[in-house]
Amino acid sequence: MPHRHPIDVPQPTELNAEHPLPHPSPSAIFKELDEGGVLLSTTNEVYFSVNPVGARIWSLLPPVSRTFGELCARLEQQYPDAESERIRIDVQEFLEALVASGLVVTASN
Repeated sequence: MPHRHPIDVPQPTELNAEHPLPHPSPSAIFKELDEGGVLLSTTNEVYFSVNPVGARIWSLLPPVSRTFGELCARLEQQYPDAESERIRIDVQEFLEALVASGLVVTASN
């Protein structure tokens, strides 16, 4: 039986539909490939290999989509077999990874 520590680990805040999307960083380079794409930060030399859904999310960042809800709605139309909740969770996790790696910038940056 795993031992659990009574530590409060902060959970990420769930983004609401009107949450503004981050913008691609001026130092980010995206190259689309048949199997998705590659993102490179020329500032810190971080790169991501992304699947086709990750490449689609990147292509829907501003100025194409303005809010988290708009982006998710576009993905729901493109992937009707995917559950809306799964799309929201996956998009938020992907955006958080992009922010953490400096590939996108938020309004507060």
